[in-house]
Amino acid sequence: MRQIKIGLALGAGSAKGWAHIGVINALKKMGIEPDIVAGCSVGSLVGAAYASHRLPAMEKWVRSFSYWDVIRLMDLSWRRGGLLRGERVFNAVGQLLRVDDIEQCAMKFGAVATNLSTGRELWLTRGDIHQAVRASCSMPGCCRRCGSTVTGWWTVRW
Repeated sequence: MRQIKIGLALGAGSAKGWAHIGVINALKKMGIEPDIVAGCSVGSLVGAAYASHRLPAMEKWVRSFSYWDVIRLMDLSWRRGGLLRGERVFNAVGQLLRVDDIEQCAMKFGAVATNLSTGRELWLTRGDIHQAVRASCSMPGCCRRCGSTVTGWWTVRW
């Protein structure tokens, strides 16, 4: 008999996306552990932490946020590329993940972004995990983008 593979898709949702952590913890309590995880925007942040076995550290980090901590993570930029540079938050996430490449994750992981040239979704399943997550989280005009990609949320609304 063939074993069933389970995939977990984590969507966008800004701060509401942190609820994905609770969903993953609930699944784990029920003995359900996905074989593959994919995410878009904040879902890619949570998915990357889960795939690299760093979800407890991410949960601790997120739960520790005060209003002022969130404000401090927002490195405002009045120059080209977006209102937020994103350096502070993505540096913190980079330290938290402790892996550099998607292939180093304990399970299969993919981040979804949108190719700005074609308007099509782009599945980032290899290479630099930090760049993949950043591309998945970038929003035109808000967060400085990563090359020619932006959050995969735009693909659905293109």
